[in-house]
Amino acid sequence: MWEYCITFEDDASANYFKNKMYKVVKNYNGVITKFINNNYIKILIAIPIIERFKIHNNIREKIAETILVNFKREYILSKLNFDITKAIDMQIFLKALVVFDSETDKAIIYERLKFDSNLIVNSFINFKLSFLKRKWEELIDLANDNYIYLLNKDSFLELIKFLISNLEYRYYVINIFTKKDCYLLCDIKGQKITDYLVGNGVIYDEKALLTSLIALNPEKIIIHNNILINDKLIKLLYDLFSNRIEISK
Repeated sequence: MWEYCITFEDDASANYFKNKMYKVVKNYNGVITKFINNNYIKILIAIPIIERFKIHNNIREKIAETILVNFKREYILSKLNFDITKAIDMQIFLKALVVFDSETDKAIIYERLKFDSNLIVNSFINFKLSFLKRKWEELIDLANDNYIYLLNKDSFLELIKFLISNLEYRYYVINIFTKKDCYLLCDIKGQKITDYLVGNGVIYDEKALLTSLIALNPEKIIIHNNILINDKLIKLLYDLFSNRIEISK
């Protein structure tokens, strides 16, 4: 058996990684378990040795997602000089900061992650990803330096639009199918979106819809059944995404 141990300092990240890897490990006829040792949370993966190289990319992917979904968000929150967690507008701004340049971040994590020894995630972030942390700090400094402008609605929208315009496109088309109790996000083929930044593509409130669209950052957004979307939300979508919005007839 090939064994690989990933050490975390926080339970949320450990659980996220374990849940994302569970089916993958089972498909390789292996086992994955979680235990605590000296106040550190460890995830142990064991698979048949013949499969070891096949699972490396899966581990890279899920480690990168764990860092970008959990660590990056908490790191940004810890460095901001103002409370960003309560107001809906600020939550949208936080999402834009977290997903900013996420595909580049992911590629850098892939490149740095080797399998010559077991992984201690926080040490890996602090030493191997120090460049990424400096990059995030530049974005945080931008937010802190421009906080006063976030208090004005017009300048806030301009800052959000600036961040969105500098994100890499992640999807060509996102279809929004509106229902009475939720929004369904689908790709160009009409398949429900499943994405690590937004979950399973079923959205239950306007804030989550806006933050999901920012995270997915499609070239085109097609809204179906727009009669079920209030005019204020439609206007905000146009404000943020401009000519990317299309209303299906």
